[in-house]
Amino acid sequence: MATLKEITALCKAGQPESAYAIAKADWSVSPQNIWSQRGMGWALYYLIKLDVEEKRQSDFWAHLEELVNLDLLTPENDPLIFDTTLWCITEFIKGLSPEKPDDLDHLFSLIRKYSFNPSKGYSFLLKVCLNFETWEKWAEFLEWWNMDKLLPEDYQPVKLKNGRSIISLSERTYIAYAKVLLKLNDRERIGVFLPKIEKLMDDYPSMLYPGYFCGKLMLAMGAEKDEALESVLPFVRKKKSEFWVWQLLSEIYQNESEIHLACLLRAIHCKTQETFLGKVRMKLAAAYLQKKDYPRAKFQIEQIVQCYTSQKWRLPHEVQNWLKEPWAQQGTSDGSDGMDYKQPTDAILLHGTNEDIAIVTYIDPNKKLAAIVYGYKQRRMVKLSNLPQKVRVGSIIKLYWLPVNEKDMNIVKTRFIESSALKDTSYIQSLTGLVERIPDRLFAFVKGNGIECFIPPHMVHTYRLENSDCITALAVYNYNKKKQEWSWSCVSLTPKKK
Repeated sequence: MATLKEITALCKAGQPESAYAIAKADWSVSPQNIWSQRGMGWALYYLIKLDVEEKRQSDFWAHLEELVNLDLLTPENDPLIFDTTLWCITEFIKGLSPEKPDDLDHLFSLIRKYSFNPSKGYSFLLKVCLNFETWEKWAEFLEWWNMDKLLPEDYQPVKLKNGRSIISLSERTYIAYAKVLLKLNDRERIGVFLPKIEKLMDDYPSMLYPGYFCGKLMLAMGAEKDEALESVLPFVRKKKSEFWVWQLLSEIYQNESEIHLACLLRAIHCKTQETFLGKVRMKLAAAYLQKKDYPRAKFQIEQIVQCYTSQKWRLPHEVQNWLKEPWAQQGTSDGSDGMDYKQPTDAILLHGTNEDIAIVTYIDPNKKLAAIVYGYKQRRMVKLSNLPQKVRVGSIIKLYWLPVNEKDMNIVKTRFIESSALKDTSYIQSLTGLVERIPDRLFAFVKGNGIECFIPPHMVHTYRLENSDCITALAVYNYNKKKQEWSWSCVSLTPKKK
């Protein structure tokens, strides 16, 4: 019997056919000998590799079927044979057409009996097969592949040569499986998968899209509104300019007609191609019809007809039936919204956020950062882009935010508010009093409302403050880095006429 070393040496020397002939002769004598099967396995691997390179499809099938029939070989005991062959199989799949799934069906039937260990080759197989999402056995394949076998690097975004990043293999896979389960409407499978995609969201909060599909899956399972909303909101806030986000929210609020309508209206007002809005406009027309608002329903239907006609698409049956109704044939249309959709939809974005009154105490225009105090002994540096335009030191804002960690916050929304809102605020005070300034000192103090407030030198200089001048100051309980203590300081003031 030839040794494995002799078999592989012939293959590497460019003689895989000779190696195969020798290995097969040995196997014919001892078909249940593990070493004769391993000799055959290595010879067949080199032949399969050559078949793929030279696009010999019939030979590829014959050699792969022969390898699969070597019943003593397994990925666990012979990982090198199977891992190297797996790369060849994946290269073969790359040449298949998604429109012709028969070859993929046959290939899957050959390899599905094996359980592969996690490896780069196994992940590459998954990556290539993601191009076949319309494949009938797609769900079965993903379950066989087993997402628990994703490698640590499969959870990281992929950087392209041009510097752009695309979502990770794991995120793409979870999304693909969620899509196919939604299409199949398989509640049993969805129930098994939901805890897994929820764990992915918890472990990798930077991934955006799992939250969206988690919400879709929850709705398919008949989840309560608040439960589904909690899953999708982190994603929604980051993608609030996308129409399909509001389409999803309209489904979550299906049983609350006014908010349902508002979400659909916000969807069509997002900047997107009209060709994407057909289903949304159909839902919007249905919502108007439920309210017996025929003119606005007619307008949405007209938009659908115009778009579908320009694209030479067949009108949906529901639209065709609507067009036969008297209100569609004779009535007038109304393109107005009929409601303020912004207020209720903005309220959705703020669901579950912390609400605080904040004051800007410092701005660094070079780093584009601002310091804010938003509670008693609560101070943060935030990006200027997260605050309202034309913000300045002393600006009072309503802050809607979520905690990220001990040092960071996710600012969901901000808006300017009047100083009259400060009456119940313990860390911001408006006080009127007399300036106390020691001669030759650049700084000063003012007392009022039971507090002593520091006036910084630049304000003393700007307003030419002297001892006993009467002023109204906006004071904030701020952190003094030099003294490493909290104290009252002035962020803006108004001198009283002398």
